Amino acid sequence: MTAEATPGHPRAAERTRVLLAGFAAAALAALAASREWTAAETGHAAAAAQTGTDLASWGLPCALAGGAAFLAMLATGNRARRALGAVAALAGLAAALAGALHLDAGAWPWTLAAAGLALAAAGAATCARAGRWPDSASRYDAAPADGPAIAEDPVSLWNALDSGQDPSSPNITASAQEKGRS
Repeated sequence: MTAEATPGHPRAAERTRVLLAGFAAAALAALAASREWTAAETGHAAAAAQTGTDLASWGLPCALAGGAAFLAMLATGNRARRALGAVAALAGLAAALAGALHLDAGAWPWTLAAAGLALAAAGAATCARAGRWPDSASRYDAAPADGPAIAEDPVSLWNALDSGQDPSSPNITASAQEKGRS
């Protein structure tokens, strides 16, 4: 594991902050888009409520797409993160537009617009900074081989297995690997 891939490294911390901000913004935008924005009085005592998805039907799918992009960033490399950051930024702008077109409908459209802008900012930050972040896969790289070779003969290979050592590790010499295959 390289120094950049350690969890305490500043670039890993920056990646975590940006991804959490993106998740939070997407969740808040999805919440705001699904809430009741207006309640229109009808002639009778009942009120007809209109949710954000009734007034701006694309707000919720855009918020969910931005959240899915940030979720996918957890399992991708830096190039894919940049592309997903662009997707999240565009989804955030579209969600912000959905809220901005209905600002007179109450507080939830304002919340959607603000969360959409935060989602777009997190996506743009990902596009700009993902190349400097450590790769997710680097934590799964094999550790360097420590210690002497395990064995040269098949009996010692079996004893290594019994003691919990991995006889397929790089610590086994080439001749021992050949003997184990025969």
